[in-house]
Amino acid sequence: MAPDLPESYYLDNVTTLFDHVESVYADIFETEQLAFLTGFRSLDEDSQKLYIRLLNRSRLWFRISKLDYPEINDIPKSLLQLQQMGFIQIDAAIETEAILGLFNKKELLALHSKSKQLKNLKRQELENYLFAEFDQMFFNQLLNSDSFIKVEQKNTYLLVQMLFFGNLNQSMTDFVLRDLGLYQFENYLIDAESRPFTSNLEIEQYWLLHELDSMINLAEDTENLLLCFANLPENSKPESPIYRKAERLKYEIARQVERIGELDLALDLYQQCELPPSRERIARIYKQQKNIELSMAICRQIIDSPIDEAEIQFANEFSTRLAKRYRLSPIAEVRQYQPEIVDLELNHNTNVEQAVAEHHQSSHPDQQCFYLENSLFNGVLGLLIWDAIFAPLAGAFYNPFQYRPNDFYTHDFVRRRANIFDRVWDSFHSNDDIWKIVSERWAEKQGLMNPLVDWHSLSLDIIELALKRIDHQHWLRIFERILGDLRNHSAGFPDLILFPANEKYRLIEVKGPGDKLQKNQQRWMAYFADHGIPHEVARVSWINQSATET
Repeated sequence: MAPDLPESYYLDNVTTLFDHVESVYADIFETEQLAFLTGFRSLDEDSQKLYIRLLNRSRLWFRISKLDYPEINDIPKSLLQLQQMGFIQIDAAIETEAILGLFNKKELLALHSKSKQLKNLKRQELENYLFAEFDQMFFNQLLNSDSFIKVEQKNTYLLVQMLFFGNLNQSMTDFVLRDLGLYQFENYLIDAESRPFTSNLEIEQYWLLHELDSMINLAEDTENLLLCFANLPENSKPESPIYRKAERLKYEIARQVERIGELDLALDLYQQCELPPSRERIARIYKQQKNIELSMAICRQIIDSPIDEAEIQFANEFSTRLAKRYRLSPIAEVRQYQPEIVDLELNHNTNVEQAVAEHHQSSHPDQQCFYLENSLFNGVLGLLIWDAIFAPLAGAFYNPFQYRPNDFYTHDFVRRRANIFDRVWDSFHSNDDIWKIVSERWAEKQGLMNPLVDWHSLSLDIIELALKRIDHQHWLRIFERILGDLRNHSAGFPDLILFPANEKYRLIEVKGPGDKLQKNQQRWMAYFADHGIPHEVARVSWINQSATET
């Protein structure tokens, strides 16, 4: 069924975008940026629609005869208004490189004197020939066959989009998904106090970072990569999106230099990076250069002052392997935890987790088993810390269509909201307190997007049962670990939770024939063992496996 959207939906959405950006940034915009928004608003509706149609295409040049938008009543009139307001140029001097892309192969051949000889060439081969055997008469025929327009001020439009989305990768699709009712977002505050950028200089720096990002992807030699590195903005505040993006690009440049094989240069660049996994790469390069002492020293540095848990996990495991291989004293002992394994022979089922759940359900009439994977503990936590997730901190949100703040996966997410988290932890001291908060928030926020809450996998009945069975301290310890590394620790939970008839609960990781525990699953189970959280691995073999294979 076709989406039921109004004819002018794309204009309505762009107008919303423009209005939002202007309301947040007008006081720090330069004259050119404000003039763009003011000028667009002064256009009549048809001209606005046509300009947006042109802007949302990838190219800048268009043939007037090919403009066909049924919802626009008078395209010639709109073109004249757009030209008068400086949004397009009509019949401007067009570059030779641009003109060929405006004609299809059939049209190009129809105007060329050697069409018979060229008709079997592929499109790119034809263009290569036309440029190599440049024929001024042919290109003049192309120029005279139509009128051309060039879109102006597209970079300003892209900058406004960047300020709205925080990047140039997203599109207006988010608006459409909202309009269709597929996504519902929390109503958080974005104003001059909480905006990501506080000056036009910061806006210019962020735009520069996007330009450098494109250049880095195209750079194939260290000279160009170093030029990009030298132009990265410095001295931005750690909570700023400029800082985070600049640090990411520093790392990407260093990684490309490492791949090229310039290891000493890569080391120098990594040492100028402040965020993980730069120290990991330094340790690995030292190891590759056979400088084991320095590699171990970096691991020791990480263990003494880790930035996040992923870093310390690397340092522990890597230094242990180095110590074993080179017969050195280990920095830290990495415990190899082996969870309890329960072997089950079951009838073949396409879903091994569901097979184990059904096995437990059927083994006792009062026993319940649910296939929840990551959704239970994440979901309860997400409901408890809802206010912290959507707090209007400076730089947390760019636009009204975000299901999580920009810094959700950063190492300082909790630290930046320490006072809010203190209030959260003070608001409950028992599972009854958790239930009261969670059940009320469930009713209040039902369906709104939250990075930790999967509304489709959870139910209030399951949460209520889990809060009755799972020890309060177990909830706290699990919440603590998730928040220690939201990117990595919000995954890797056991597949099933079992509520036996006469016991509290048990977490069960299911492994079918040939499957093994992943590293993040092993780490969770070691953590469970440290904190007395009941768990096991169900290792399944199929009773009728041979018959199925036959």
